[in-house]
Amino acid sequence: MGIKEFFRKLAGQKEYQTVSVSVATNVGKVRQANEDNYFADAIGTRPAENHAETRTLRESERYVFAVCDGMGGEEFGDVASEISVDTLKEYAENMRRADLKDIPAIVNEYCSEANNRICHMVEERKANLSGSTMSMAFVDGTDAYIFSIGDSRVYYYCDDVLTQISEDQTLAMKKLKANIYTEEEARQSDDSHKITTFLGVDARSIGLKAQAYPPVDISKGCVLICSDGLTDMCSDEEIASIMKKKKKNTAYELATQAVANGGVDNVTCIVIEA
Repeated sequence: MGIKEFFRKLAGQKEYQTVSVSVATNVGKVRQANEDNYFADAIGTRPAENHAETRTLRESERYVFAVCDGMGGEEFGDVASEISVDTLKEYAENMRRADLKDIPAIVNEYCSEANNRICHMVEERKANLSGSTMSMAFVDGTDAYIFSIGDSRVYYYCDDVLTQISEDQTLAMKKLKANIYTEEEARQSDDSHKITTFLGVDARSIGLKAQAYPPVDISKGCVLICSDGLTDMCSDEEIASIMKKKKKNTAYELATQAVANGGVDNVTCIVIEA
């Protein structure tokens, strides 16, 4: 036991879990601008087109992490993802202070507000459509609670196995569930990039809700949040092989590999481990 931990215990203070986080974002080889953005406690949002950072977080038991991918096929995708993370900054403190049972409701309040702000931006700029995905991990102690809208993914890597936690909200997934597509057909179809739900979907979407998933234990494995710039360029096997190395800058390693494999889209990754 270290000195700080000893005096905390003596004073009856709570001992907090140490959380390691690495973030990386890259514009890639094809896009002219980076329409991805992220929010990471103690780090902030994306400061540049290309950026990588690692940090060990202490003195808290709750953290908020998210990746937001502006829709590249629509107008002002970069603005939409920026609105998404800026809105999240306003809600993050409420999430840290709230009862755990209230977290899903606060996440949905955030999603509705971000949706409305993006729709307002579209109206002001006289654009046809704009939007952003959102995938989030809310960390409480060693539990990471996962939420998502769109097709930015959340994975859990544990015991050398990579598992996709989030579910893509795409037309391909709808057709897969309706038995119109096989898994391979869904993966290869153009419908895999046709997002059915996103922030900015409709100004009338009052009460827009994120998909919620059961928590995972970050003391036993890693959580990866990423935009489709990673998953389009790297297979699950390739992602798992990089995460198996357990480097401090895993997010940077993943983003670099995606760019090396073609980098046809912006790529953003956050890797979290207790």
